[in-house]
Amino acid sequence: MFRFIVDDNALMQLGWPHVQGSSLAVPLVATDAARYRKMLDEFNAISAARPYLNHCTIACSVGAQVFGVTLNDLRTRPNRDILASRQKIMAFAKVATGASYHQIARSFNIDHSAVIRACERYEAFIRRVLAEEVG
Repeated sequence: MFRFIVDDNALMQLGWPHVQGSSLAVPLVATDAARYRKMLDEFNAISAARPYLNHCTIACSVGAQVFGVTLNDLRTRPNRDILASRQKIMAFAKVATGASYHQIARSFNIDHSAVIRACERYEAFIRRVLAEEVG
């Protein structure tokens, strides 16, 4: 596997959120974009089939499945390995459902300020990726 190292400024131009550290592998961006598209497809399918279900809960469960983590991992105090996935799923839930920070926080069993931080970090990138698919 080839790894292309790009500095933080180049990632910011791509719409990637600020990452602490000096470099990041670019293929990760493409992988996350594919994950968000798959999550949106599954979210829309489940929401259409069962409109009575809580949409934040649907986004949480679809995200857990796509990122390969358990719902219990997302709803308990995360370790370092789970934290980024959890933040990405919370930001996706905001984009997909349009729910308030408090509603999303209840689905993840956390404080709404954690949802705000996740959205500040990942929401713009998710919106851009999903808008490319539509456009």
